[in-house]
Amino acid sequence: MSLRVAATANSCADYWASLGDRYSLHTGNPGSAGTANEASGGGYARQTTTWGSASGGIVTGSQLTFSVVTATYTHACRWSSGGTLRDIIDITDASVSPDGQIKMTPSNDANYVAWV
Repeated sequence: MSLRVAATANSCADYWASLGDRYSLHTGNPGSAGTANEASGGGYARQTTTWGSASGGIVTGSQLTFSVVTATYTHACRWSSGGTLRDIIDITDASVSPDGQIKMTPSNDANYVAWV
């Protein structure tokens, strides 16, 4: 089901963006606290996105660039500016060899709403 009122979809997407703008990258399931298997070495640091304004119920952030060591990265976590875990994301596996960078652009589409 999608939201049909554009203002509602945009409000939902903007609210979602307001919950957190920091991301971490992981080589396996980050666990319920979001800290297990977090990347390290190679200049790795958590990255911050800048959210745009929602349009059509979609909000997109600025591209994130993680400097990483050789490994396969399977998850990302989203954090609030205060350090509260907001989401665990099962990303498409990204294998890096030799050491290098992973780039990703976060977004959310408020038009996809599920009723259970």
